[in-house]
Order: sequence, then structure tokens, then C-alpha cells
Amino acid sequence: MGDQWCTGQTGRDGGDLPVTRGDRPTSLGEGYEPFVARHGFPATYARGLARGLGDRLGATLVVTQPEAWAIVSPHFGAAPQAILMTSTLDQPTLDDLARSAPDGVTVLGVGGGTAMDVAKWISWRRALPLVQLPTLASVDACFTRMSALRDGERVRYEGDAVPEEVLIDYEILGSAPHALLSAGIGDVLSCLTALADWELAVAQGIDPAWDKEGAAASERYVNALAAAAPEIAVRSEAGIRSLMELHREIGWRCHALGHARFEEGSEHFFAYCFEAVTGRTIMHGELVVMGVLAMTALTGIGHERARAIVSAAGTRWRLHDLGVAWSEVEATLRALPAFAREGGYWYSHAHTLTIADQELATVRRALGA
Repeated sequence: MGDQWCTGQTGRDGGDLPVTRGDRPTSLGEGYEPFVARHGFPATYARGLARGLGDRLGATLVVTQPEAWAIVSPHFGAAPQAILMTSTLDQPTLDDLARSAPDGVTVLGVGGGTAMDVAKWISWRRALPLVQLPTLASVDACFTRMSALRDGERVRYEGDAVPEEVLIDYEILGSAPHALLSAGIGDVLSCLTALADWELAVAQGIDPAWDKEGAAASERYVNALAAAAPEIAVRSEAGIRSLMELHREIGWRCHALGHARFEEGSEHFFAYCFEAVTGRTIMHGELVVMGVLAMTALTGIGHERARAIVSAAGTRWRLHDLGVAWSEVEATLRALPAFAREGGYWYSHAHTLTIADQELATVRRALGA
């Protein structure tokens, strides 16, 4: 490694100045300083981290998906002891996968959110070491301890896996299609709507008590995302690093607070409802961005700010570009209040919605339909 951008002395759980390895990232904008996570899992940022990784790790169980493994496998080195291709996140299936995992291996997650979550579950259930190698930045799963399980139409979080290291390979993330990087703003931009939802709940005497530092941190994350957005748009190392450092810090804070109220709210519930109503999904980050734009338009809270960040990062948001029909969004909006209430999700603006022609027209304009 060359010039060390940031290093820390804390253990695997993170803490002030978590262990960080890597060269100082390059940026497009003169004087731009990337966001620095003050907490989180150990992470390494460099080019070519996936090359020869199999040789360095030894016996591995690679949890991945075909597209991701096609990127990594040609230069991986020593063949994994086993490769698990998966797209399922229901607990019975994950428990079966954990039971069948070989002994004495390092579990290596390669890919996006599903691969990261399955790898975490196997590592946790079997007490096996875990390393995460994300190949896209559209979700923050590599920096969170729990897995997002699918329980029918409901998403619930369970587990407690701490990786030995998260490897951020600029070569992989920087060469991916732009949408795979810019979608990553979703799980940070969501702080904008989630914080408003938390405030609403606290005013009603509902949900976790207000945490002043957690709320202030949520604001800082949105501000840092706004500053990083132009760098994300050009896929600079500094932009990639800021985005992943934000995921890293947010993942730690979810664990520290014992909840994600500052980061997950009505925009995520919109995303889960969309999946339940349509029976399909799109890229998680873009679906969450859609939820942010829809909910901020309906509440009038932070909509222009959200639009500005989305535009600066070059994130896709128009329904046509996302391959989403207006009829799917309309059906989601009409179902959302009952979905949020009956699903037992945190109290939010989604619970209080009245969806009539005026509200539908507002969201339609907000999503460029």
C-alpha cells in the first residue's frame, strides 16, 4: 500500500477510527475530501483486491451470483472449496445452506445484497470467518451485521455476523455500469425521509425514543452524500470511497442504536410494498430512490433537496429509465398504507397516507411519468 489515507486501532466491531487500509483515493474535484467513517468494520480500499484472493484466503466457500462470479473468477487464483449460487433469502432455505456448508472454510460473499446477506447468515450460523467483496455499491449489506430475510411479503432483519474485512476494489466498482454505482445513494438518501418519519413517530409517542446524536448523524450523512454526489457521478475513487464509507458508518450506527429508524422508513416500506404488489423488483438502490422521491413529494419534506442529490449523482429516477410502469407505482401507493400497518413496520408517513387523484398526480410528476 502507498500513502495510508486513514488507519485505526480498534477491533473487528469498529469504533472510533476503525481499521482502514488503502491508498489515498483520487478525485475529480480539486480539494474534495472523501467522507471518513468514524466507526465500522475493517475495510481495505484499493485496485485489484480480487486478483489472487483465492490464494490469499485459502479454503473458501464463495457465496455469489452468476454475474458477479463471472467478473471475479478469471483472476481469483486458487479454486474455492465450494461455490454457492443463491437468490433466496427465506430462513428455512438459509438454514439448510448453513447446515450444508463445509467446515474449516472462510465464507466469502461476492456480489450484491443477496450474496452478502446469505454469506452473513452462513458465517453466523456456523461461526465461520467472513470476508465480503461487493461487486456493486447499490446496497449497504456488506457493512451491516444482520441479514434481510424474506418472510412472505415482509422483510425482517436477523443475525449477527461481523466480517474479518470488507474489500472495496476500485477496479470492480469503478468499471461497473454507472447505474450499479449511482444506485448506491439510495440507502444513504433514505436518511432524509427516515428522519422525518422518526420525528413523526416520536411526536405520536410511538417507536424508539428520539436519539439526538442519531438524528444529527442522519443529517450529516445526507450532507456528506450531497458533497460526494458529483464524484459518484464520474465514478472517481473518492466518490466510491465516500459512498462506501457512508454505508460503513450507517451500518455501524444501526447496530449501536439497536434500530435503523434514522435510515429506514417510508421510502423502504414503499420499496417492499412495490415488490409485494408487483411480484418483482428492480435494483434495490434505485427502488429506494423512487420511494424517497415519492414520499418527499407527498409530504413536502425535503423533496427539492432529494431531487438535487439524485441529479448530481446521475442516478436514474424516471420510470421509463427504470423499466417501471406507472400502473405499478399507482398500485403500490394505493396498497402502501395498509401494507405498512398490517406488516408491523415502524410508524411513518406511509401509515398516514390518503391516496386519491391529487396524490397520484403529485407522485406521477415527481417520477417523470
